[in-house]
Formats: sequence, structure tokens, C-alpha cells
Amino acid sequence: MERITDSPDGQADISAQEATSRQGARLPRPDEDPGRPANSRDATRQGPAEALGLTDDRSHNPLRLVMLSRPGDFARLAEGGVARSHPLLVGRFVRNDLDQTRFGFATGKRLGGAVIRNRVRRRIREALRVMAPSFQPGWDVLIIARPAIVEADQDALVGALRRVLRSGGVVGGRSES
Repeated sequence: MERITDSPDGQADISAQEATSRQGARLPRPDEDPGRPANSRDATRQGPAEALGLTDDRSHNPLRLVMLSRPGDFARLAEGGVARSHPLLVGRFVRNDLDQTRFGFATGKRLGGAVIRNRVRRRIREALRVMAPSFQPGWDVLIIARPAIVEADQDALVGALRRVLRSGGVVGGRSES
């Protein structure tokens, strides 16, 4: 290949045979942390990595909530089922053919910004986790937060949630279909 030294952009063309390879150049492995020395990387590896909460069967842990995720499930709750209300929240209940109770949350922009809505969802989720052992199986539940929930303390939230779930038949009490 011919060398061209006077190109308009000031660059020179070099053939592939003339290019020198860098000694020791390598690509890091995907599981490698370049900030740690190689010997400390190998010392921490003692076996296969355990999956962190990634399971096919989510109902094995009674304290783990099973969440609604499909738009069709939310639509079914919106168009039918039983509704129970409280000044802090509204609960909508529909029977399902499963051996578990699934939950969905609706936190509209009337509650506030994203930080406030996320906080409300975390508070509701924690209250539901406490009540999880007393859930009756076979329900889809939609919890719709009202603006007053933002200022309510956790005890008031738990009380309102317990009252709504009991009147809907999800926690003890009567069972409605």
C-alpha cells in the first residue's frame, strides 16, 4: 500500500500490516470490576451467583405482595367489581381464579409530584405487607389513593386500608363476589 503523507486533513494512511499492536491490550470480562485488583476479584467469588428475588413463583413468600401489571387486569377492575371508599382511599375488588391476592395502585397527579406519589405507594405497600398473612386468596384489588392520604400518618393509613379491605372481603370478615 502506498503512503500518502500530504492529505487535506493532515492525516496519513497506514496499511494494516504496518500498524503496531499494543502489548497487553485486552478487553475486560463482563463481570470484572476494573477498579479492584485482580486478586481481590477472585477471592470474593466462592460459588455461582444467587438470583436476587428473580423467581418464577412469587407466591412462595407470604409477605411478598403480588402486583397487578397487565392493563387488562386494571381495566377489569375499573369496569366491574365492588368498590368500597374511605376519605383516604378507595378499594375496588374483583374475584380471580388464582390462589393468591393481587394488588394494584392508582396514585394520580392530584396527590402531588412523583416523589410524593412514590412515597404514597411505598407506604401503602408496607401497610399491605403487615396485613399479608390475613389475606383471603382469590382477589384482585385496586387501591386508589385520595389526596388526603398524603397528610395522613401511617396508623391512619393502616386503619383505613384494613377497614376497606375488610368491607371488601379480602381480610377476614364477609366474602363478596
